[in-house]
Amino acid sequence: MTEITDQRNKKRYAIWFSVVGSLLIIGFLAFINFTVGGRFPWFIYPAYAVVWWPIVTILSGKNFGKVLSLIGSLITIWLLFLTNYLTSWNYPWFLFPSFAILWWPLAVFFAPRNRRTFSIIASSVLIVFCIVTNYITTPGILWFYYPLFAVIWWPLSVIFARPKTIKVYSILGSLLIIAFLTFENITKSPDCPWALFTYFPVLMWPVSVLLGRRFSRLLTALAGSFVGILYYLVLNMTVFKGFPWVIFPTYALLWWPLAVAFAKRGSELIFSVAGFLLSAAFMVAINRITSPSTIWAVYPIFAFAWWPLAVYYFVHRRRLV
Repeated sequence: MTEITDQRNKKRYAIWFSVVGSLLIIGFLAFINFTVGGRFPWFIYPAYAVVWWPIVTILSGKNFGKVLSLIGSLITIWLLFLTNYLTSWNYPWFLFPSFAILWWPLAVFFAPRNRRTFSIIASSVLIVFCIVTNYITTPGILWFYYPLFAVIWWPLSVIFARPKTIKVYSILGSLLIIAFLTFENITKSPDCPWALFTYFPVLMWPVSVLLGRRFSRLLTALAGSFVGILYYLVLNMTVFKGFPWVIFPTYALLWWPLAVAFAKRGSELIFSVAGFLLSAAFMVAINRITSPSTIWAVYPIFAFAWWPLAVYYFVHRRRLV
């Protein structure tokens, strides 16, 4: 009992000594500052270093790191604010280093134990910082939503990117991507709704997650490619009229059921022949649409023909032997 009392007395004496000693030093520095050092209060900088002495002495013990991170970050931000106010208040630059300092208590309080809370609070701080920076530096240019789009993926992934909630994650993620691209389209180029081209491939992400193993079946591939071709065909006929550009996504989407049906061991020859026929038809269609008076499709078709030829002699014939 006596030892505990002696330890408490020693700590009490150390605290009082540090408080009184730091006040004497700060007072002495302030006296020198205002008597011989001019009007600018430069004494606040050595005072900032001195004040850590009583802070560390008082806070030593249980939960030292958490309380020190909170009080230390507040004191540092206050020093930056005073410096900004006294030197160049027309531009609040203190916000930028203050943003970095805030990560000290955030990491100490939330990072080790609760990743969800840390990701939500930290991402909120990042978003607010980007908004404030956008308003201060370039108020006429709206750019903060670019880092906002990237930052939102942090808490979204921490909370939902797990086997039990992966379906929700894919749905929310795809909606987030669509919202970002739509907003970018409306704000930057409202006359050309290019974001419509991205909706189908983005939505295939949650569709593939929801279907699971069924996504690799031939019936799914046929239905998916048909829906995709129909979607781009409607865009070609209604929104982006003129040139029949739908043949390009059609060519790409037809490889999906083709690969599911034949891209497996034992069907290499069939796959190469089907791929050759599809590519040849694609080149003939482009030739017919763009320059019907010049027959140039024969050149890429000649190159494509080497695929089934090589598969026949180097894969199929070897198996027969």
